[in-house]
Amino acid sequence: MDSNTSIKKLTTLKITGRLLSFLRPYKFLVVLAIILLFFSTGLALATPALTKTAIDNFILGKNIALLPKVAMLLLVISLAESVLSSLLRILTEYISQNTVHQLRKTLYEHINNLSIGFFDWTKTGDLMSRITADSHAVGQLYGFGAVNILVNFLTLIGIFIVVTIWEPRLGLLYLALIPFVVIAMRAYAFKVRPLWRKNRQANGEITSIMQETITSMRIIKLFGTEKEELLRFSTKNREVCDLLISSSKVSSYWQPYIGFLTSTASALVLLIGGSLVIKEQITLGTLIAFTSYLGLLARPIRQSGFLIGMIQSSAAAGERIFEILDTTSNVKEKEGALDVPDVAGKLTFENVSFAYPNSAMIVKDISLEILPRERVALVGPTGAGKSTLISLIPRFYDPTSGRILLDGVDIKEYKLKSLRAKIGFVLQETFLFDGSIRDNIAYGKPDASLDEIREAAKAAEIDDFIMTLPQGYDSPIGERGVRLSGGQKQRIAIARVILVNPPILILDEPTANIDAGTEAKMEKALLNVTNSRTTIVIAHRLWAIQNAGRIAVLEKGQLTQVGTHTELLALGGFYKEAYLEQSLQAKEVAQ
Repeated sequence: MDSNTSIKKLTTLKITGRLLSFLRPYKFLVVLAIILLFFSTGLALATPALTKTAIDNFILGKNIALLPKVAMLLLVISLAESVLSSLLRILTEYISQNTVHQLRKTLYEHINNLSIGFFDWTKTGDLMSRITADSHAVGQLYGFGAVNILVNFLTLIGIFIVVTIWEPRLGLLYLALIPFVVIAMRAYAFKVRPLWRKNRQANGEITSIMQETITSMRIIKLFGTEKEELLRFSTKNREVCDLLISSSKVSSYWQPYIGFLTSTASALVLLIGGSLVIKEQITLGTLIAFTSYLGLLARPIRQSGFLIGMIQSSAAAGERIFEILDTTSNVKEKEGALDVPDVAGKLTFENVSFAYPNSAMIVKDISLEILPRERVALVGPTGAGKSTLISLIPRFYDPTSGRILLDGVDIKEYKLKSLRAKIGFVLQETFLFDGSIRDNIAYGKPDASLDEIREAAKAAEIDDFIMTLPQGYDSPIGERGVRLSGGQKQRIAIARVILVNPPILILDEPTANIDAGTEAKMEKALLNVTNSRTTIVIAHRLWAIQNAGRIAVLEKGQLTQVGTHTELLALGGFYKEAYLEQSLQAKEVAQ
């Protein structure tokens, strides 16, 4: 991702500020939360002040009559503080969860809008980790983190103001503690952030390993590589463990340091404050109240280490989230793009070349015209660029040079969704969703009736099989269609395309995963599908190639031959050699 370098140069403060910008839709609730926080903190700071008044004016002044009223006031303040704290927690949790919800939605929508090229270089598990674990880490900043940071800040400022008004010398003592805390916080933050960044990255890699392992469990068991996969997972899991231990080592110095600092402060208060009481320069109530404030001060100072770690964790998670949000799609829809009108289906490749970033050209200067309703087969050796070429038609990628026309209009003039609605694509690796057969066939047209779905299935030669199942079209197929054979999955995928009735059809190795017994049904299904549509087929099976009106041969990314089956046999070259080789193999199988 191009944005990685720039993102990692950002400071924690800038990343945190950007994360907090997601609170903007809830700004009024945030203001209300801040008001509640001010009142709650003010009530907490009022208790030592009341204690000072009670000691100096009532206890030492032996005014017992007013003590019950002060005690009752303290109870009321405590109750009010508890109520406000509860309301504040409910409100901040509401803001936090809704903000995380919006952040995840924004991230998911952005990922959906990125071009296919992004997914060629990105691990699925790592993306899942960013949407889930990293968003959760950011959520801690919106909720617990933000509230406690503000509470602690207000507590520190409030105590300093009150104590300084009472006795400036005690205020200076309080102020003298701050540099020692700040120095420790900066050192802690500097060391812990890189550890959290590495930890979040390693967690994403663990998720990737688990996702890859679970989805390929059949292959793992087939080759007996369970131990190797366990070692791969254990190595990364140990890395995460070591990183957490390292961050804990850094954190382990914080509490003892702060404990020593607060103990030193208490000793100084006892020494200096006690002397001032003896000299009658301050009252006993002031000393006791200051000691109480020192107790209140210990919590934010001790907690600051945890909050720094949490902020750094959120910043590290934010880096990973913004890496995605700042990634732009290589395929962009032009401003003022048009909806695709009804089309005849003529496709024209004009000097089309394509290369992946930092790679050699895969498709080189292809010029080819495919007429409406014509059936064209693409053949060539593995790696010749066939799948890459057809991926340019729905704009999964854009040509590095040259252009592709649909009925004489550059496809870049059209809206992406509108363009892709005109193109049916049956991939070599058929993907079905975990659900029913009906849901999978109707995926591109959710409002389709059962009659429409059955008509599409009949055209794909799969209706007879579906009707033998106990639940028929409502039969569950399992994750990725695991309960179906390769040929059944392929024909359901074909039915899915037929249902949306696209004028252009692209078939990438439609017969790659079928057995010989299924081949006849597949041939009939494909003939049904390709009738009256502009069709491009990538296939190695002879029958699929011979049924094409024309055959285009790609070798090393270049178009070397175009013609009918008979014409190419007469020309010689790759096609004739491949045909003779497959014919020989077919004869050997027949014998």
